[in-house]
Amino acid sequence: MNILILDNYYNGFLQSFYSCHPEVKKQNFEENRSSIMSQRFGTSDAYSHNLKKLGHDAQEIITNDDYLQIKWAHENGIKPLPLPLPRYLNYGLNYILDYDWRYKIIKAQVEKIKPDVLYIQEYNILSDGFIAKLKPLVKLIVGQVASPIPIHRSYKYYDLILTSFPHFVERFRKKGIKSEYFRLAFDERILKEVNLFDPKYEVTFIGGISKAHRHGKELINEVSNHLPIELFGYGKNALDPLSIAYKHHHGEVWGLEMYKILAQSRITLNRHVDIAENYANNMRLFEATGMGACLVTDWKENLHTLFEPEKEVVTYRCADELVEKVTYLLENDKECQKIARAGQKRTLKEHTYQNRMKELLEILDEYI
Repeated sequence: MNILILDNYYNGFLQSFYSCHPEVKKQNFEENRSSIMSQRFGTSDAYSHNLKKLGHDAQEIITNDDYLQIKWAHENGIKPLPLPLPRYLNYGLNYILDYDWRYKIIKAQVEKIKPDVLYIQEYNILSDGFIAKLKPLVKLIVGQVASPIPIHRSYKYYDLILTSFPHFVERFRKKGIKSEYFRLAFDERILKEVNLFDPKYEVTFIGGISKAHRHGKELINEVSNHLPIELFGYGKNALDPLSIAYKHHHGEVWGLEMYKILAQSRITLNRHVDIAENYANNMRLFEATGMGACLVTDWKENLHTLFEPEKEVVTYRCADELVEKVTYLLENDKECQKIARAGQKRTLKEHTYQNRMKELLEILDEYI
């Protein structure tokens, strides 16, 4: 089976990557793609790496990496190539006119690679109309959704939607869209790529602060007044500059730098985006435990299907309980380490991308 994965990266990461690595601009497409994948942002090439190990052809395309996509276009004779537009114009043209200058390149890539399965990681720059144009070129179009659903998207041209939100499965099915539950995972290669450190931080939180994290923002502000917590991620300016949380916020970290901080954390906190509702799903569950930190996460009704609460991860239902449990762990290091080891063992046994790709292939075989 030939699987082409269309991914979308945070603009903040892309800007940081090209600013810190100006040398990649001289690289060809394959070299540049390898360089950016080596940073381990998001799922990087974990899907294609493990699908190849299982005997299939697979590769990732970063649809909104303009530097990389233009390189592919030049190397493959795509002419004439429209000039890149400012981000706000791209969004407006996409939303209003179903146009994006990058679509020409993506369509050419699909035509050249000839995948059996087009696997689209949402939230993406692709519109419903453009996905419809790609449909005749492949046997199966699959979307993976773990983010808010834009009001202007219908997803009606997908053959299948996979989601790590259990409650989204039924919502898509009610719209007449085939959907299956598909969990996220941990890329165990990172353990060999990041040196394991003695804990540098007693407590950390790595994550975004935005409108989508309204309850999480309130929580972080509250617990920062009571715990020795260091904060990392985007959205620092959304915090009160006079707050303790703001003073202990170190800004954005991406990819391997994020994993290094998790490896240096005795305890790390997790909270889900508001749309997760009462379900555990996010990548931090697996990233934190995979790197060996003791994970303290918000209680969700399905969490027990992923980890054993209070033995492999620690749960909380409110700010007071979070402060109480983290304080206990800080005072009882042996118990903290025991939970961290158990969580890591569970992740490395069950929640790796090698396991997930086996599950993915079973699903695809049912639908292709």
